[in-house]
Amino acid sequence: MVAFTRSIAVAAIAATVATSSASALQEGEYYRPTSSEASGVYGTTAPYRRAPCPALNTLANHGYLPRNGQNITHDMLKNALEKVYNIGSGVAAILVGTLPDPINLDYLGIHNKIEHDASLVHTDAHYVHDPMTVNESLAEDFFSRAGSDGLLTNSIVAKTRKDRGNTCNTENPECSYGAKAQSLAFLEASVMLMAMGSGDTISVDHARSLIVNEKIPDDYTAPKSSVGVIAVTARAALLKAKSLA
Repeated sequence: MVAFTRSIAVAAIAATVATSSASALQEGEYYRPTSSEASGVYGTTAPYRRAPCPALNTLANHGYLPRNGQNITHDMLKNALEKVYNIGSGVAAILVGTLPDPINLDYLGIHNKIEHDASLVHTDAHYVHDPMTVNESLAEDFFSRAGSDGLLTNSIVAKTRKDRGNTCNTENPECSYGAKAQSLAFLEASVMLMAMGSGDTISVDHARSLIVNEKIPDDYTAPKSSVGVIAVTARAALLKAKSLA
């Protein structure tokens, strides 16, 4: 019992030290908390809160959002999305409009609010997992579909989305991938391509950095034109159409 108590105390001290060190970093500097420091389970008491959304976790890891992922206001979210990814104000307003103000990132891990089944790189809720954790097998499956040029295209993203939906429906006894989840899934894919890629493609290197490492690539440049509502919804519709072809 003494040894167990000592281990808990050491872990708590280590988490406190890590949190203090991260808070001293400048905006833009990268620090990703370990799985023992962070959690995406709603209601967690972990010092770092994270979401099933790599784009938001990346913003927190670089200090564009509070690094602990807590008490994030709508204005903070919108400003960070616009500053880093050049997300248009209309898209940013839609993305944050249904969220509490302020919010902890673990709120996004509540199943079927923002988090959904048939994710490109996350395990379905039925299999019980931390929503922030990337399923490396799914991620590698996604990246492996790129051509010899190392690019993930609209068609590849759409086909992967289709396959994830089919897998959920055929293998997950509690699959929940209805109209709302599908709409979110294609909008997420659209934003990924438009804000983090070229629009029609995203490189595997950039996708891996952002999705797996939750780190802004060193050579990343935001889109020259802000990513607007019409463009995002049109791209999402294109991806859905390709997935049905």
